[in-house]
Amino acid sequence: MSRPPGGGAPRQTTAFLKRWFAEVGYTIDRRKGQNFLVDLNLLDLLVRSAAIGPDDIVLEVGTGTAALTERLAAAAARVVTVEIDPRLAQLARDRLFDAGNVDFLETDVLAGKHRLAPEVLAALERARADARGRLLLVANLPYCVATPVIANLLALPGPFDEATVTIQRELAERITAPAGSSHAGALSAWVGCQATAEIVRILPPSAFWPRPKVESAILRIVLEPDRRAAIDDLDRFARFVREIFCHRRKRLVGVLARMVAGRDSAEGRGRVETVLAELGIDGGLRAEAVAADDLVRLEAGLAAAAASGGRGIPWSG
Repeated sequence: MSRPPGGGAPRQTTAFLKRWFAEVGYTIDRRKGQNFLVDLNLLDLLVRSAAIGPDDIVLEVGTGTAALTERLAAAAARVVTVEIDPRLAQLARDRLFDAGNVDFLETDVLAGKHRLAPEVLAALERARADARGRLLLVANLPYCVATPVIANLLALPGPFDEATVTIQRELAERITAPAGSSHAGALSAWVGCQATAEIVRILPPSAFWPRPKVESAILRIVLEPDRRAAIDDLDRFARFVREIFCHRRKRLVGVLARMVAGRDSAEGRGRVETVLAELGIDGGLRAEAVAADDLVRLEAGLAAAAASGGRGIPWSG
């Protein structure tokens, strides 16, 4: 495939992309969430907000036509960029054919709902061998993979440091929702228990081509190692959060009693009420009203109570 019309690395405006795609015979696949960020001021804001250092490793999901990738390559030590569409992947390689610090992966970033693809993890490990900086996610994330990508990165056992991404505004508001908010849920609890999250800027549909039907947002997530270290077992805690939010409209004490003791909820309620009282958490609350740090204490307290009674932890596997 050819390089961009006219050679060089021109600015990827809507008009430019239309000409380029027409030349190479490329048609957009809306099923893959292909909305290109064509407001170049906002693209630069995304990069500035990430505060990339010269030693950092950057993961980009959704290479697209490499408009963001070339900016990341100029700022970071290594870039691992993932594109599922083989046609776009080739266009990106052509554009950045001389970028020596970019690893192009032509694959799905996910290997299931709760796991990143092995090729992606292996590429990040190789990048760690070459660079000593932070691991960052900086991407114009396809809407269809935004939630599992963010959730799975926060589940990695190794240090993941920050994410600066464009995502659907509604999702950004759910992730940043405080306890008690109507937007609070499993994802806001999972992020909130180990990181801070803020919306940097709301993006109108006109910032993208083709235009999506909804607004987007630049979201920044910063891991807090001390809070993350308070979680005894990340996988176990993730399952706990998913389970209690499956019953988010029910009172916490009843949900936990069934989790601990199954149908024998009367016996389970006694154990749960004891742990809740010791931790000073109101069992009458719904899960969405409990602060993220209290959920961490609660899961650890229930796990400790089960262990002291010689019982297995029902949500552990």
